[in-house]
Amino acid sequence: MTALEKENIRFTQEWFPATGGIYNENMKAWHWPEYGSYFDFAHLQHLKDLKSYDTLQYNLAIFEELTHFLEAMYLYFVGSRVRPNSSFSIAIARSSTNPGGVGQTFVYNRFVKPNEGGYTLIRDKKTSLRRIFIPALYQDNPYGMQYDPDYGNKLEILPEAEKRAKKYGDWHAFEGSVFTSFRPIKFPDEPDNALHICPYFDIPEWWPRILSVDWGKRAMCHAMWAAISPNNRIYTYRERTWKGVDVPFWAAEIGQLSEYDNIVVSILCGSAFQDHGVDTIAQEAQKHSGIHFISSQNYPGTRVATLQLVQEFLRWQDKPYLEPDEPYDHGKAQDIFRQFGDEALKNYITQYKKYEKEDNLPKLQIMLAPGQEMGGVNLAPVLVDTIPVAVYDEKKTEDIAEFDGDDPLDNLRNLCKFAQRYMNGLMGPEAERRKQAQVIVDEYNQTNNTTRFYRRMEHLEHNQNKEVYGVRRAVSRRHG
Repeated sequence: MTALEKENIRFTQEWFPATGGIYNENMKAWHWPEYGSYFDFAHLQHLKDLKSYDTLQYNLAIFEELTHFLEAMYLYFVGSRVRPNSSFSIAIARSSTNPGGVGQTFVYNRFVKPNEGGYTLIRDKKTSLRRIFIPALYQDNPYGMQYDPDYGNKLEILPEAEKRAKKYGDWHAFEGSVFTSFRPIKFPDEPDNALHICPYFDIPEWWPRILSVDWGKRAMCHAMWAAISPNNRIYTYRERTWKGVDVPFWAAEIGQLSEYDNIVVSILCGSAFQDHGVDTIAQEAQKHSGIHFISSQNYPGTRVATLQLVQEFLRWQDKPYLEPDEPYDHGKAQDIFRQFGDEALKNYITQYKKYEKEDNLPKLQIMLAPGQEMGGVNLAPVLVDTIPVAVYDEKKTEDIAEFDGDDPLDNLRNLCKFAQRYMNGLMGPEAERRKQAQVIVDEYNQTNNTTRFYRRMEHLEHNQNKEVYGVRRAVSRRHG
């Protein structure tokens, strides 16, 4: 017995006979002779199966678990099979679903993305047809709660992604999702820092900036700007995308937008540095932007490593801390040093290092546009829309499956990689300046001595080494 027979058909057999409906077991269909109406149960597993519906038309099409269907299947029915007829002039498509499944991306983009809170009537720009997303949680089903009041507790035993999908309607943590920790909205049962969108603020002039560009012409060209805070968070404050345009166009715009930013490193994807006997894309980009780009250095084997780094930047949960099994023993430490050397001694001592709670989680923050509240427009909307739809590759199981429009994810890898290098002090003298600035900021937080703070910062600015990667340092703030 199929799932269709186990649930959907059984349900109709409880209700439809009272309306005059007659069920045909062989046809898997209901018929109302009085009205000349039919209700068919259908099965659609493969795209080739669509041909069997070519001559049919329906006033109403209902999709059970819409995310289990391909986008082409849904659009075929809505676009060609759902049609009014002369006697019954309505044409409606209704669907129900949980997040997750092969159709996750298209369902999210079509229904949820315009307003994750739902209840917003959306008019299609091409067809003028209207659609709406009506969110519902398990508590909204009075019959379900009446017969199974413990259902919510049962969901707790599911894998985290599936639990979040079924219990909270979380469209950003479905099964197979790569970035299950990404939180563009706040969930009620999670800590306050479990959020990657932050309010807009004026970024201090002395914070270093990073520019990262993943170039393309037929594919998307994606540029992203981020600032690095003294406690090693990166705040994404600008994003631009282009498609089908030549290098001079996007490079010139990037140059204009970056003119007054304190950019310490500018990254361009490695393919732009390939030499074909003429000027490389990187050389063209530099000529039209005035920015010296360095290669993203995407060597074989780096994709998995950079993906793990992105996960680390998205992490909002503290690392687990295990207390040592025994108290520190100075005599044991001396024995370890004599027998195994300095490195072994360091490892032993590290176990007893005082635990310090991380105060910069998550490390990746995306700023809201000025004047926007949570849930409003952010300054990197394409990136925010792309992160949730990434899934793992079935063959390269530790990497993301490639898809059209995944360019912002490749760019995010590069941004995180070079931001981490800069934080580690591997990107020139500006890193040392940040350390000195942090000392000044820490002192100000303790003393609140504004005069001393500004004098020390001015002294630091005056004596800094002006050799930086990218464009000249900032003299004003422009985030847009």
